[in-house]
Amino acid sequence: MSLKRLPRPAGRSSRRAFLANGVKAYFAASLLPTTASWAEDNRLPAALRSINVMNFLRAEEPREPQDLFRPLKQQMALIREHRLPATWLLQYDALVEWPFVPFLKAQMPRDHEVGIWFEMNRKICDDAGVEWRGRKDWEWDYHVPVAYSIGYTPEERRKLADAAMRRFRQVFGRDAKVVASWNLDAVTLAHLADHYAVDAFANCRDQIATDGFTIWGGPIAGYYPSRRNAWSPALSARNQIATPMFRLLGQDPVYYYDNRMPQPDTMEPVWKSGQSPVFVDAFLKMIAEGATQRFAYAQLGQENSFGWPAMKGYAMQMEKLAEVRDAGHVHVETMSETGRRFKRAFRSTPAQAQVMLADPFDNTPAERTVWYQSQWYRANLHFRGEEFYLRDLHVYEDGFAEPYLADVVRQHGIEQRLLAVLDGYHWSDEAVQAGRDGVRAAGRLLAQGRDQRTIALRMCGTPAMQETPDELRVSVPVCEGRTIEVAFSPREVELRVHGGSGLGKLVLEFEWVPERSALRSVERERMLYRFRDFDYAMGVANGTAAATDSGVRVVTKASGALRLLLAQT
Repeated sequence: MSLKRLPRPAGRSSRRAFLANGVKAYFAASLLPTTASWAEDNRLPAALRSINVMNFLRAEEPREPQDLFRPLKQQMALIREHRLPATWLLQYDALVEWPFVPFLKAQMPRDHEVGIWFEMNRKICDDAGVEWRGRKDWEWDYHVPVAYSIGYTPEERRKLADAAMRRFRQVFGRDAKVVASWNLDAVTLAHLADHYAVDAFANCRDQIATDGFTIWGGPIAGYYPSRRNAWSPALSARNQIATPMFRLLGQDPVYYYDNRMPQPDTMEPVWKSGQSPVFVDAFLKMIAEGATQRFAYAQLGQENSFGWPAMKGYAMQMEKLAEVRDAGHVHVETMSETGRRFKRAFRSTPAQAQVMLADPFDNTPAERTVWYQSQWYRANLHFRGEEFYLRDLHVYEDGFAEPYLADVVRQHGIEQRLLAVLDGYHWSDEAVQAGRDGVRAAGRLLAQGRDQRTIALRMCGTPAMQETPDELRVSVPVCEGRTIEVAFSPREVELRVHGGSGLGKLVLEFEWVPERSALRSVERERMLYRFRDFDYAMGVANGTAAATDSGVRVVTKASGALRLLLAQT
């Protein structure tokens, strides 16, 4: 099944299905060149940069026969060969079934650690006194209402977490310092942080309709989660869970958003992207050397459910990671150590960025991207050939609860989305979602002359970066000697023009499919939204907003920067 077949109901595709079908799927040769080109990045040496090797282990795989022990042996051999720290997370079945624990106890070097992969199976439910919701003939069931904590009541989640920690302590003599899953909820996080002093959590990347769920709008790397929403940074200290959350899988920041690849484009070594030396080089260079504000993070590794023969990129990635470690630009360490380092460095969620100013697959025309993240919002400025536009704006608010904070998931195929001011994927039409021309949701910059006519601004050159610890400035050369500057700071985005003459006024044109957007009304200096019965807004300074048939037009009032005010408090 190709990701291009959209729209589709959430939950239709699984990561294993992508692998099975991806062997037959067309994957454009232009995406996998043998050499890479780089753009110069202006980086801050003081930024915290961390990479974890994390592999998680299941003892049961009911979907098809699989040797689940061989990946552990092969991964351990390669990691030890390159003298890399590693984190091994055990699902409950692997914690209680031979041979995983004896092997780890015998083979782990001192700089390795074990922790918990928190998915439910029959054994943990029995030990916690919670009803098993899965198939009667399966020990582990991958469906969302069964495998993930959101399929259980808040009280059951706490019992399951306690059971996992209790058994872990019996096996290893101490509490686990790392807990991760594809879908951890805020109730579970708060309980584990408050009662067991966990050092690090990890959750799935943003994704569309994979493994039964969509995640959209979350932070790009690391954050302190909210007690009401595991996918959202906390704004107040009172609402903040004291253990940081890290995003898994090493996601391609350029192409993933538009969902155009026939497979997930992550660092996972079972996928074509994770097997491409060019993509792996580009990704590791971004984490180790690129503009990143205060924090950069990536997780490498692979779950054992895919089987060792599918992990074709694993050896190559470990070799390249050892080279990155030896260069000294990044901490290659266990996940718990990254959590402790994060807590020492930051009292609240720090500003962070992911910047790729060279196409990670060497495509022509090139696509480039700039992601900015703060405690209050995330933003994406994207480049496609000579076109550039805001592709994403999501804001965070302590009052916005995750959809299953108290409710229980009853179906396989759910969405967990955050508060969008601009959603370049979900607010586009079906043609764009299917990879064709159509109405692409975006915020585009135009020039308005004295006759009120507007022209689209096109990039003529290569964007450049400048950063301070809390501000990221992107300079985009446009024609006739002008430069558009987009400045991201923790609470707002500024847009201004430099150089040239006769430009007139700068215009930011938001366009989307109206019935798909969360916009409800427009005031002169504010855009008002509602999503899942929750109200939020974006303010405008030095500009005037007006509704159009397909979105909103914001026109600067005078010289100086057009300011988008995104902080909700």
